[in-house]
Order: sequence, then C-alpha cells, then structure tokens
Amino acid sequence: MIARTVPFAVVGSLLLVACSGGNSDGTSATSTTVLAVEAPVATAAPIVTDPPVTTTTVPMVFDGATVVVANGNIVGGSAGRMTDALGLAGFTTGAAVNGSQKVEESVVYYTAAVGAQAVAETLALTLGGIGVEELPDAVPTEDGTLVGGQVLLLLGNNEADKPLSELAGGSPDNAAGDTAAGARDGSTIVVANANTINGSAGRMSGFLEAAGFTVLTPTDSAVRASESVVYYASDAARADAEILATTLGGLIVLSLPNDIPTSTGSLDGDILLVLGSNEADKTLAELAS
Repeated sequence: MIARTVPFAVVGSLLLVACSGGNSDGTSATSTTVLAVEAPVATAAPIVTDPPVTTTTVPMVFDGATVVVANGNIVGGSAGRMTDALGLAGFTTGAAVNGSQKVEESVVYYTAAVGAQAVAETLALTLGGIGVEELPDAVPTEDGTLVGGQVLLLLGNNEADKPLSELAGGSPDNAAGDTAAGARDGSTIVVANANTINGSAGRMSGFLEAAGFTVLTPTDSAVRASESVVYYASDAARADAEILATTLGGLIVLSLPNDIPTSTGSLDGDILLVLGSNEADKTLAELAS
C-alpha cells in the first residue's frame, strides 16, 4: 500500500478527508489524505481618532481688588492716563504713583488679598498678556509701599501711553480682543444708555475699547429697553455691527432708522449700541458665555 500526503490550501477550517476502499478482487486500493491548511483571516485595522479638542475661556474679573498704576517708564504722566483708561474699562483704580525703577515690559503684581490674583490676571490680559507675579517684599514703588490697592501695575516703556485697544491685541488668550480684531480700524461705535443704571454706557464703552473696538463718547438713548440692539448706519458698517453683536452674546442687528434713538436724534459714529438693562454693567466675558 502506498500512502501519499498532498498539501492543499483551502480557506476555512482544518479538513481531513480520508478515502479508502478495496477492489472487487480484495486487493487494497490507494489511500489519499488531503490536509487543508487554514489561511490567515484579514482583520480591519483599528480606527484611531484624535481626542476631542477643548478650549478654555479665561474669565475676566474686574471687581474684587483696587488697581494702582506705578510709573516705571520715561513718559511723564502716563501712569495717570493709564489709570483713567483702566477706570473706563471697568477696573477699580487708586491714585497713580511713581515706580522705584524703569522697565521696558510692564508687570502686574498682586497681594495675598482675596480676589487680587483674578483681577491681576484680567488686567494682564487687557494689556496684551504681560507678566503676573506675587507682590515682592520690596514693593517697586517710590516709597516702597502699596497703599489703597491690592494690585500694582508697574507701567513700562512698551505699554506707556498706548490705548487699551492696541495693547489688547497682543494677548493670545483675549477672546474678546481677537473677535474685535476685524473692527479695530474700521467702524466707530457709540454706546447709548437705554437703562436706568447711571454710567453703564461709559463702562461698556471702556469694555469695548479694551477689547479692541473703536469707541466714541457715550450718550443717552431716547428710549428705555431691556434688550440691547445694535444699529448700523451704512452697509459698510454692517459686518462690524455683527461682530459687535456676537461679542455681546448675539444681539439683534438692524439698519439705523430715520428716527435715531439717541437723546439728540443724531449719531456721530458708524454703529449705535442701544444698551438695555439686560446687558448693562456686565463684562464682555459674561455676555459672550
């Protein structure tokens, strides 16, 4: 008897087939074993996905600490002018002082008082993302003290006498400033107070200027409103009006009517923000959320 093994590739399970038998004369027939070899089964490659991208919005905190500006540059009176600008932007400010040193880059210092660090970080973002540090024992003011404040801005040459709208553009974390980038050198905005909170139009003007918008002197509205409205005076200003409306949380945008809703019945700028009670005295960070 002759036995032969023949390899034969077949996709599937191991199959053994044995064929045997005999002839009618009783002699043995040839036996053949067929061995099926299982081929590897292709599997799909695992799908790899990137982790979701998350963004963090830095909260803007204006209340809770008083900011004192110290002149650390060669521009006389710049600390006082920066103090005024920060007050319009919504910060609580103290009297300007002289610094004990001259620096190129401004620095914000904060004390251990509750709320001081949050205000310091907001101030740093407003000025373009400058450094923030704990107040050292050797306070960098002319008399070596920080009186009446919990946050100290040592104003350097790089930031002296620059408007907040220009400085805000340097901060990568200043979302409001980035949103307003397209409108900085474009349309001018006038905020009209349409609520019962005195000074809210001026404070909103400061917030918008700090975010990079071009803002003119605030005025009073001829109407009272709960919801703010953005009006544009021409088609050329419409895109900037929509940017402003988005910055303030998605306000209604309308073409300026013939009866202009200001106390004087006129508009000196390109865009009118009629500031209602719902948005009055809220920061841009609060409105955009």
